[in-house]
Amino acid sequence: MNPTRTLLASCALVACGPAALAQSSVTVYGLLDAAVVQGKGAATGVKAIDTTDRRVDAGGMSTSHIGLRGSEDLGSGWTAEFDLSSFIRNATGASGRNDAIGAPVNVAADPFWSRAAWVGIGNASLGRLRVGNLTTPLFVNSITSNAFGDSTVFSPLNLVTHIGGPQAGGTGWSSSVVYDSPQMAGVGLSLAVTDANASGRNLGARLAWRSGPAAASLAWQSVKRNPVSFADGTTANNVSTWMLGGSYAFSMLTVYAHLGRLQNDGTEATPQNVSYRLTELSAAVPLGNGRVLAGWALRKTSDTPSPVPATAAGGNVKRSVLTVGYDHTLSKRTDAYAMLLRDQTDTRTLGAPPRIVSASGSTLGLGIRHRF
Repeated sequence: MNPTRTLLASCALVACGPAALAQSSVTVYGLLDAAVVQGKGAATGVKAIDTTDRRVDAGGMSTSHIGLRGSEDLGSGWTAEFDLSSFIRNATGASGRNDAIGAPVNVAADPFWSRAAWVGIGNASLGRLRVGNLTTPLFVNSITSNAFGDSTVFSPLNLVTHIGGPQAGGTGWSSSVVYDSPQMAGVGLSLAVTDANASGRNLGARLAWRSGPAAASLAWQSVKRNPVSFADGTTANNVSTWMLGGSYAFSMLTVYAHLGRLQNDGTEATPQNVSYRLTELSAAVPLGNGRVLAGWALRKTSDTPSPVPATAAGGNVKRSVLTVGYDHTLSKRTDAYAMLLRDQTDTRTLGAPPRIVSASGSTLGLGIRHRF
């Protein structure tokens, strides 16, 4: 059956079934983000050669998606929940973030419900247990504590940590079990585990605290296997990462900071021992009916990673990203934005002997985002 028709039929049933809605509280939700993006130089930020890139992007500040979610009161404080969500490339109408890409990137096509596909049960006093395809605690830590949120096009933190680098495992894990603790004194804990295969299993955890204008969080994950689909452009399957984040909302601005370390041990066939340092600073300043956003992030290693072709994804020695922009609120659900990004990479490329190739570039994006 065509998955798109299935989703449309589900939406129609929700719209036409008020009796069912009263009992199960099912909601159709989504977000459409469209941006005109132009880059010059190493515009993708992940190649050691200069490229020119002009495109309409379905997700400048947020990746476009549509989904169904709902809950049911089971009594005695228990609630059943579910979430089914699909990424959308609204520039073409295709589902998912990407089609399959062969070597050396090795990215599979997104399944239809690649953003979320889980069912769970929860209790206000005991916490919540969810099973299925869920966002990793590390990615949750990144997108909830930087000035650019979940942007995978303009957020310096997300670009150096999750996109086009050595981080394995993707931003969501299939066949996973996640436990979210209840909030106690502003503290919450999330634990994630995937089922095991021949390589092992993935593990993740996030501890978060919030009190008034201050917030802090610590996330850790260990990847022993890659999911069916991931968009980080790497085949490494033995990578561990920790990240410490903090923020403070002053009267005139909110500041964010992150420190982390990524350990890439490669694969059994091609072992490595490379440690990367992760650093990020960003801020959001209210101005008019919107916010001025600024951020900088750095991923760097002093070790010697394996060389890659200059045309391959992976600025695997050093990557620095700087972004400034303005996000203007048009209504409660709609905003427009203008962003300028500067990307610099140092890549150890193939050769005799291997050499470090530096590249830099800038990207300008103008877009609009609407939530429903």
